[in-house]
Amino acid sequence: MVIDNQELYHVLITVDRLTLQIVLMKIQGYSTHEIARYLKITEKAIYRRMDRLKEKIKKYFNMRGN
Repeated sequence: MVIDNQELYHVLITVDRLTLQIVLMKIQGYSTHEIARYLKITEKAIYRRMDRLKEKIKKYFNMRGN
């Protein structure tokens, strides 16, 4: 599946600030360990948030029929 920027934007504007910060740091190349240390949260919390975001993206595309 190919996601264009506008479609991804529609999903990302609906997530909370912490999840968005995690995504942006991942895009910038930070490891999960580095993000956890910087944000003072557990790595498990990061994985949970990323899993929830993936589900949200899947749901968005299923609703759109893509």
